[in-house]
Amino acid sequence: MTDPALESASHKADLLLTQTRNLSSRARGYNQRVISESDALAEEVVGVSRALKRDLQAARVALQSDDRWEEVVNQLERAQGVLHGNGPAGDLRRYAKTRQPYVLSLLLGPSSNVVALRKDQSQQMKVDYHRFRNRSAYTMFAFAAVLQWGLRRTQALSESRDGVSMAPVLLVGVQLFVCWMLFYYVASALRESVLKLNGSHIRPWWIHHHYWAAGTSCLLLSLPVDSPTFRKAINGFLWWPMLQSVVILTQNRYQRRRMYTRIALGKNSTMDVVAGDGVGAHGQLVFLYPLLFLLQGLQVYLGGVMIKHSYWAMLRTEGYLNLENRDDDLWGNRGFFLAGCLMIFMAWNNFYNTVGSLVGLVAKKSKGGRRVTASVEDDD
Repeated sequence: MTDPALESASHKADLLLTQTRNLSSRARGYNQRVISESDALAEEVVGVSRALKRDLQAARVALQSDDRWEEVVNQLERAQGVLHGNGPAGDLRRYAKTRQPYVLSLLLGPSSNVVALRKDQSQQMKVDYHRFRNRSAYTMFAFAAVLQWGLRRTQALSESRDGVSMAPVLLVGVQLFVCWMLFYYVASALRESVLKLNGSHIRPWWIHHHYWAAGTSCLLLSLPVDSPTFRKAINGFLWWPMLQSVVILTQNRYQRRRMYTRIALGKNSTMDVVAGDGVGAHGQLVFLYPLLFLLQGLQVYLGGVMIKHSYWAMLRTEGYLNLENRDDDLWGNRGFFLAGCLMIFMAWNNFYNTVGSLVGLVAKKSKGGRRVTASVEDDD
């Protein structure tokens, strides 16, 4: 005698097995179609990109001697804008097979794929990045300000020999803060590298800056917290992340509003983000650029102070191939000498790229003004 429940369960199991096999076959066919179509798109994008670059370069050369080429240049620039993300499909270059940034290959592997083909997913990456910058700026400022206040209070109590200084707790807090800074710079490098692969226009230096800043954080973590040089120099160093957090918040306030306007006008890709020097606007020239130059000047000043007070340790022969005398504090001084050199190196490259962005902005505006003037003269 057969069991009806068993027969029903067996029938359902057969149906589910058939359904999953059919679903697997459909998925395989879908994957094959996607692979075939993506390969064809990649080849076409590469071909169009090369042809556009070649023709645009030739048209710009011809425009210098003949104003009639202006319309051709405008058309080619609009085509380049569509290729770079102003069209309905976003940045078309992400469909081409490009070499991954070093940090992604190192941490995720050379075969990892972080390109989002769906536009809503790539847009969400951009939103998440801006939220991360905002949260990090507030955290950076609050963390550094509390440590700054605590260390100054500790120094005053130590000089008056009154009360509990809490120096060990604060020094551990400094190490935790440097650990957080290391996380922030590595996470920023990863996020901006992924955004760049998905069509964001980010200058390479602003990603490389995160590498150098992460290296500086590792260097500071290796220094002994009981070093007199460390305790003396860390107070001044904390002013830098405090001002940097103010710059980040100012960038987000000025640039994100301007970015949406430029995207609507077709002057920026929908994947462009606020990073480094960002886009140009009147508010930047009046307030943001001076703030950036102030931050870079502070970096140079702090780096110079570190080098001035610790360069003597680099001239000593002890401690390179044998153990140093603990009372000499050679490693603390040498560490801050190297940190000072890195600060000046980053400040110079920040300044160079900021000035390059400013010069490009002025040149673009003057070029646009000349084109408008030429158009009015032709109408007259």
